[in-house]
Amino acid sequence: MENMIATQPHPLPRTLRPRWRISLKLMVLVIPVVLAGCATTVGRDYDQTKVGQFVPGQTTMSQVVAALGQPQEQETESDGGTRLHYQYISSQSSVGSYIPGVSLIDHSVSTKGKDTFLFFDAHGKYVRAENNQSNM
Repeated sequence: MENMIATQPHPLPRTLRPRWRISLKLMVLVIPVVLAGCATTVGRDYDQTKVGQFVPGQTTMSQVVAALGQPQEQETESDGGTRLHYQYISSQSSVGSYIPGVSLIDHSVSTKGKDTFLFFDAHGKYVRAENNQSNM
C-alpha cells in the first residue's frame, strides 16, 4: 500500500465560492444608502422672496438673472417679450418607504417645490411674475 500524505484541499475556483461573501460586501455598501432614505432634486434652488423686489418697467432681465441665477428655461413670447422659468423641487422619502411591511405604516415623503415665471417686455424690462409654492 502506498504511503498517503494528507494535504490541504485546493481552494475552490472563484465560480464555486459561496455567494454570501459577495452579498455581505454588497450589503455593507447598500445599507448606509438605504438608511439615509432617498432624495431627489429638480432644478437649482433660488430665493423666491427676491421676486417681490423687482419693479415693473424698471428692473432689467440681467438684474433678475444676477439676483436669482440662471433660469431653468427661457422662452421668447409671440409679442417679442421673454419669459424666464425658475423651478426647484426637493423630495425626501423615509427609510420605511423601502422596507416591505414597514411601508404600510411609515410611508412619509416630504416634497417641497417652488415655481416662478417672470415676464419681460420686448425691451427686456420686467413686467410681472407668477409664483407657486408647495409643501407636501
